[in-house]
Amino acid sequence: MKFTCLAILAAAGIVSAKAQPVEKRESTCIGFDECPTEFPGPFTDGKYPSSYPAGEELAFPSDFHWGVGTAAYQIEGGYNQDGRGASIWDTYTGANTVGMPGSTCKEAPCPVHGNQGLKGATGNVANDHYNKWEEDVATMKALGIPEYRFSFSWPRIVPTGVLGKDREGLNKKGLQFYHNLVDELIANDITPV
Repeated sequence: MKFTCLAILAAAGIVSAKAQPVEKRESTCIGFDECPTEFPGPFTDGKYPSSYPAGEELAFPSDFHWGVGTAAYQIEGGYNQDGRGASIWDTYTGANTVGMPGSTCKEAPCPVHGNQGLKGATGNVANDHYNKWEEDVATMKALGIPEYRFSFSWPRIVPTGVLGKDREGLNKKGLQFYHNLVDELIANDITPV
């Protein structure tokens, strides 16, 4: 039996599909005790809505906070700059982490995990936010973005994953990056979240 991409995405709730049988393949279904054989439809009546009526009952509360958000690995880039350590994502995507703190790769090319769908797709550069954060904040201000939720790249702050009792292991350059980013956001009336 064979799984289709659509069936897997439907099972994960990423896309919707009418209930459909799928063939079982020889390998196991990761994340399932047993491989599913049917998947739910998009909505209870099996149809997609043709409109989304707006009204007071669907309005956001007056104290709702609008903003934007990012994830460090997907935006920062600068994967081997200023003492950043290797992350699990670097290892998964096969980024050249030779010589980086925390790296398990001893010789390039570093192996790409077998489940990595698009070989060579890494966050090495991403949006280069690590080097262009001032420009990015200026763009957010120009767009009128009131709040910015971002995540920390822990390998940038604690490259080896170990922080000693006297804070040895702390990467001051990595910490300074986030300090500068927060200061710039506040200076531009953007609330860091």
